Amino acid sequence: MDEQIEQAVAIALSPSSDQILKSQAMNFCEQVKASPDGWQLCLLLFVRFPKSSPEARLFALQVVDEVLKNGSLDTSQFLQIRSTLMEFVKREYVLEEVNGVEFSSEPQYLKNKFSHTLTLLFVQLYPSLWPNFFDEFLALLQINAINGSKTNVRTIDIFLRILLSIDEEVANLSVPRKKEDAQRNTAIKDFMRRNDVQKLATAWYDILKDYCTRNQDVAEMCLKIVGLYISWIDISLIVNESFITLLYQLLVEIRLRIAACECLAEIVCKGMKPLDKFELIQVLNLADVMRRLDLSDDIDFVEQVAKLTNALGVELCKIWEEVDSETKPAVYVQIELLLPFLLKFLADEYDDTSCAVFSFVSALQTVLKKQKSCSGALTGSQREFLDSLLKVVVLKMKYDDETDWGGTDDGAEDAAEFLEMRKNLKSFFEAIYHIDSQLFTTYIRLAVISTLDNYAKLGNTLDWHELELALHLLHLYGEAIKGKVQFVEKHNNEITVYTPLGEMVNQMIQCDVSKYSHPAITLNFFENISRYSQFFEVQPNCIPPVLEAFVDIRGLHNPNTTIRYRSWYLFHRFIKLLKLKMDKYVNTVLGSIQDLLIIQAILDSSDISADNNPLTKDKAMESGFSEQIFLFETVGTLITIESIPQDDQLEFAKAIFNPLMEEIQRYMQICSESPEHIDPRSVLQLHHLIMAVGSIVKGFPESPKGSHPIIPWVGILKQATEIVLAVLKILNRYEIIRDAARYTFARLVSVLGTEILPYLPLLINELLTECGISELVDFLPFVGLLAHKFKPSIFNILNELIIPLIDKVFQFLNQAPSGTDEALLLIDLRKAYLNFILGLLNNEMDAVFVSELNQPRLESILRSVIHYASDLSDIPSMKIAFSILSKALTLWGDQYLAISALYEHILRICFEVPYKPSFNVNDGQSLTVLNEISKILKIMLSQRGDDFLEYLRNVWTVWLLQPDLLDDFLRTLQQLELKAFQKYFQAGSSMIIHLHINKPIL
Repeated sequence: MDEQIEQAVAIALSPSSDQILKSQAMNFCEQVKASPDGWQLCLLLFVRFPKSSPEARLFALQVVDEVLKNGSLDTSQFLQIRSTLMEFVKREYVLEEVNGVEFSSEPQYLKNKFSHTLTLLFVQLYPSLWPNFFDEFLALLQINAINGSKTNVRTIDIFLRILLSIDEEVANLSVPRKKEDAQRNTAIKDFMRRNDVQKLATAWYDILKDYCTRNQDVAEMCLKIVGLYISWIDISLIVNESFITLLYQLLVEIRLRIAACECLAEIVCKGMKPLDKFELIQVLNLADVMRRLDLSDDIDFVEQVAKLTNALGVELCKIWEEVDSETKPAVYVQIELLLPFLLKFLADEYDDTSCAVFSFVSALQTVLKKQKSCSGALTGSQREFLDSLLKVVVLKMKYDDETDWGGTDDGAEDAAEFLEMRKNLKSFFEAIYHIDSQLFTTYIRLAVISTLDNYAKLGNTLDWHELELALHLLHLYGEAIKGKVQFVEKHNNEITVYTPLGEMVNQMIQCDVSKYSHPAITLNFFENISRYSQFFEVQPNCIPPVLEAFVDIRGLHNPNTTIRYRSWYLFHRFIKLLKLKMDKYVNTVLGSIQDLLIIQAILDSSDISADNNPLTKDKAMESGFSEQIFLFETVGTLITIESIPQDDQLEFAKAIFNPLMEEIQRYMQICSESPEHIDPRSVLQLHHLIMAVGSIVKGFPESPKGSHPIIPWVGILKQATEIVLAVLKILNRYEIIRDAARYTFARLVSVLGTEILPYLPLLINELLTECGISELVDFLPFVGLLAHKFKPSIFNILNELIIPLIDKVFQFLNQAPSGTDEALLLIDLRKAYLNFILGLLNNEMDAVFVSELNQPRLESILRSVIHYASDLSDIPSMKIAFSILSKALTLWGDQYLAISALYEHILRICFEVPYKPSFNVNDGQSLTVLNEISKILKIMLSQRGDDFLEYLRNVWTVWLLQPDLLDDFLRTLQQLELKAFQKYFQAGSSMIIHLHINKPIL
């Protein structure tokens, strides 16, 4: 049988096996696993001599592992496995003729698997049936030693592997456990602490001392085990003079110093009371130990010492926060001993080493903030450290020579890691400002101004790394300040002096840094201009040179697409924020960007095939067009500046809109000529053109609510509206056309006001006809926007629309989702539907539901709301549904809700929902549901009074626990105001009401 198993495993694992034969072999292996005596066959196969193949023996251990895990064996069988495996240990790792070879010939993976199997046996038998487990192995360590050693390194090797496996199976808290497994593991650790851990600690010490030079692989594994076990054993077993002295000696052993450092870090991080931990740290005196280490030749060791410094620093900062005020100074003295190491490692050229102390930096800054808050000021040494810390943080923010700006090709990963590190450094940078703003501002101002002055003198010969850092610091300065920034100080409304920020921004503009040849400088310049656009409100004379930089090849026309596209957005922000200052520059700007307003849809030929639809919403916004629309919005902002004469506004509008509308008509004609064979590029071009129209309109000012706007561009916008509708009518089968039309109309609605109303029925009909799920999710809020803006003028439109729209919604909601994405979309549609109904009720459009045309459908609509109010799988939608029912009761009362006992159904779910087992009363959203239910009960009481109370008392006795609880509930319902009753209902209603769901209340 052994041979059959071995042969089956070989066939199953061989890539060259016949597939039928391989399938048969795999089935045979599964039969062995499932058979009652399969584990016994596999146990014998594993220990057989001569040995089977490693693959067959690995399979054998897997089968044995399964029966050990499920605990299906009786005591005699467990003991059989124990006896067999221990005999194998003695043969393989203790007694076998070794001929001077220190280690077993077993493959490493098989040693590890065997260690795991022994561990699974250990957790089943220890301590009740195998209390001397560790004694047995410790005794075996000394048998058949070779090469003059007191112990058998072969046995030590497997024993250490077992200890590693025990940690993973029993002690490791990061591994999720079942409750019974966790309890078992706690009992195992308790017994080990009482009986065996001291013996293990002695063995570890002896192994380290014996093998630290003879066999450093063994010593390294032992150090790892000490680090793992220290978290749950008595600290004194390790932190004693002999053991700690040995650990410190290992810090100078090149092969072992990293493992020794890791072990010390685990000792430092052991959970202890604050004062006990402080005493431990003082005893360890690690700052003095680290001072004597050679940190010059091994970057990995330097990083590990940085991690040790970080662990020590974080623990000391925790202790400082937790101890009393009398002990804090002594703790801070220990922290100060680490500060030179902190600065050294943070400034290290290798970013991994710098990042290793980030947690210490963050914890220390918290300590300094609290110290300053308590004492009012930092000490001289603390300010000196803070100054050094700021300089190091700034230095680490600088691009190094090896990091490629922009992250192209092979440097992409390095660039991404650097930017991630910069993001973390930013938090330290800002924290320093909040600890000592004067120190911070003084240094940053000097760093930025001096670099910009150097550029003014040296021009392009200045290293771009220096200049990029200065501009980056200028940007971060405003981020650190937060809130409103000031650029000048005024006296009697006259500018007297620049603030440090104003001085830096002014110098950036005056020195023409935007002309520097490196793209990083150009981009940072425009980022800062946009970030500090308020500067130009107090210094408008600086606007012309900045506009020039924006519109020439430095910005909007930059050959680098990254800078060009980003500057389109930044320019949009700049113009929008400074709109009132831009009237005199409109002609110049429009003339300069005319060529950028040409739309050329790009569609790769590879995207177009018979079975691939390239015209998706995401695809339509690729290739730079998503950035180009910011230019169109900017144009809309510029041509509608109030200070420009209306005749000029009209001319500007014609100059911008007419070319777009002519293009739309041209492409529409192309599509009309062959409607069955429309070129996707033409459709995409029309999408872009319609989106451009909408983006221009987005820059226009909104019309006053409900008014007929008397503005010069109304005629042009109405013409654009008609053209967009014409395209939609021809091409409404294309999602991107429907999406563009909806986008544009949403903007036209805001600008044209009631002038748009005659166009809405056709728009809505065309959009709704081909609408998909995701579009409907967007379409419902759009209709809600129309209702809000044009109430009550839009009543007739909504009256005709409401039923077809709801039918469309339920066409989708009633179908089973085809996958996860569609299931999520249906949830979004449900929320959109409920929000749509609630929006109409809240916007005084409730008459739409009870009109002669729509009232016959009111019952089905309300039943759908009641259904969603009962669905605990979607609590946010449930809350909206109850809000709808509350509003419906307020608006209609018994007038419409008496239909088919809807009133009773609403009352039923008010008690049914909160007491479903899956309703979590501790969840914040669930509490909002309870509040809505409470509101409904109060409304019903106010509407029906004594009849409602009598109804509850006489009809609903099936769900009452006791009559006195009913009396208390009804009394509270009558006496308390809404907010007080809501709290009562949240806290106590579960003690009052017990709803028998199997007895429906109708």
